[in-house]
Amino acid sequence: MTEHRPPTLSRRRLLSGAGKAAAAGLLAPALAAPLLSRPAFAATSTTAGGILKVGDQRATIRSLLEASGQLKDIPYTLEFADFPAAAPVLEALNAGAIDAGFAGDAAHAFALSNGLPARIISAARSDPGCIGLLVRKDSPIRTVADLKGRTITAVRGSIGNYLVVAALKANGLSVNDVTLAFLQPTEAKSAFSSGTVDAWAIWTLYVAQEVVAGTGRVLVDGRGLLNNNAFISATDVAIAQKRALLQDYVARVAAARLWALGNVEQYARIWGDLVKVTPDVAVAAFNLERFRPVAVDDGIVADLQTTADFYTGIGVIQKPFTAAAHADRSFALDADLLAQSARAG
Repeated sequence: MTEHRPPTLSRRRLLSGAGKAAAAGLLAPALAAPLLSRPAFAATSTTAGGILKVGDQRATIRSLLEASGQLKDIPYTLEFADFPAAAPVLEALNAGAIDAGFAGDAAHAFALSNGLPARIISAARSDPGCIGLLVRKDSPIRTVADLKGRTITAVRGSIGNYLVVAALKANGLSVNDVTLAFLQPTEAKSAFSSGTVDAWAIWTLYVAQEVVAGTGRVLVDGRGLLNNNAFISATDVAIAQKRALLQDYVARVAAARLWALGNVEQYARIWGDLVKVTPDVAVAAFNLERFRPVAVDDGIVADLQTTADFYTGIGVIQKPFTAAAHADRSFALDADLLAQSARAG
C-alpha cells in the first residue's frame, strides 16, 4: 500500500477561523485533507459552512479521522485543540473555548458534577486493562499491599485516580495508607522516572511507552476494578446551535473507530507520527484499549452513574449526581455500524 504523508494546511483553512483561536493559545486547526480515500458524508444545507471546534487528547481523534479517511470532504471547518489529558479538555469545554471534547468517564463525572455546561453525545467502550498502576521495572513493590506508605501520582479526578482508590480498596487499604501526588502526565512521567514517586496511575499511551521501553511494569490494571468508557461531550450552546455539525462529527468518529479495529498497524503508524512515538509503542497502546463505538444507552448511563457514585463515596464528588441528566441520546449512530462494532468487540 502506498504510504501517505500528512497533508499541509491550506491557507484558506488557516484563515477561516483558526487565527482567532491560535491567538488565544487554545486551538490548532485540523488537517485540510484525509490520508485515505473513504466514503464521505454528504454536505447538506445544515452542515455546509460553519466551524466546529473540538478538543482532543494526544491526537487520538484527529489521527483516527485522518487515517480512516473521514476527514475527506467535510463540508465545514473542523478545528482541533490537542491536550495531554482529560482535565484540560473539559476545562476548555467549560470555558466555551471548544464546542465538543473527548474525555473518559471518570473525568466527565468529576467535571459534570462541578457544573460543566455540557452533555454526553457519543460513547465508546474499551478494555479496562489499558489503565495501569505502574511501578519502575526494578522496584521492590510486587503487590498492591506493598504500596502502603508509598507515594503514588495520578491526575486528580481522572480514571487513574479512580484506579488507585479502587485497587487500594480491593486490597484492604485506603488513600490514607499512601501519599497521593496529583500531577499532569508530563510532570508525573518525570517524577516516576526520577524516583520521586513510587507508582504512577495512568492510561494507554503512557502505559505502552513504559512497558515497551522496559522502564516500567504494570502492578495492577483496571480489569475487574472499573469501567473504561470514553465520551464526546458538547456544550449546551453547541448542541443548540451546531447540532448538524456535531451529528456529522460523531458519526465520522464512530466510523473511524470501527475502521481502526480492523486496520491497527495502519492507524497506529499515523497516530505514532502525530504523537512522536515509535510504531511498536503505538500498536501496543491501541491493542491495550481497542475502543469501539457504542450507543449512549441505559448501559452507558448506568456505568457513568457507577463511576460518579464511587467518587461520591470517597468524597471526590460532593454534590448529588444523576448521570441520566447529563446524557443526550438524540445523536444516534447507524444501526449497522453499531452491530459491526458489537461483533468487533
